Amino acid sequence: MSEETRISWSGWSDETVRIPGAGIGTPLPLQVQGGFSSHFSFQPVRSGAHDNHLSIELVTTHGRTACRVVLPGDYDSLGVRRLRVRDGAGGFHRWHARLVDPNSLPELPSQVARGKGTETFGYFEAAPYYEYVRVLHYEFEDYGTVTYCPTTGGDPVRALASDARRKGVLRLPRHGYVTVSSDGKWEVSTK
Repeated sequence: MSEETRISWSGWSDETVRIPGAGIGTPLPLQVQGGFSSHFSFQPVRSGAHDNHLSIELVTTHGRTACRVVLPGDYDSLGVRRLRVRDGAGGFHRWHARLVDPNSLPELPSQVARGKGTETFGYFEAAPYYEYVRVLHYEFEDYGTVTYCPTTGGDPVRALASDARRKGVLRLPRHGYVTVSSDGKWEVSTK
């Protein structure tokens, strides 16, 4: 299968995967998954850049649960790192990644949405006037992150929740994707 037609990847260890169609300014939704006893960290990578890894993780997998994330528009590869415990063991399973149709993502709800783990929403709503900007309200049971990737490209905007600050707001000025991630429960709504 040629690199241009490939839509899924898998492996056992650390790897950087070139994603066809990525890096041209349009974010790409991906579904990633680790193994039952193997945990992996997924990061966006920009080929040819001096510091090519973005300073954020897209997600760290725990178990076989599939997670949907977004590769930012200016990054052309996906970095995968197997997480190992102190004794060097890293599990027995492989990681999987595949491209996802943007239309298959749930829409960012106007009412309250609740969940646990990682969920990516599509945000494609016309603003009634120029100054109007939607605001995402988030609250976490524990720590967590909210990442907004505008469809126009550029680096994503990220909000972190910690023990001291478990709720907040994030402005959504343009169409894009919103990824909510936490090991505990979370709640989001837009106004």
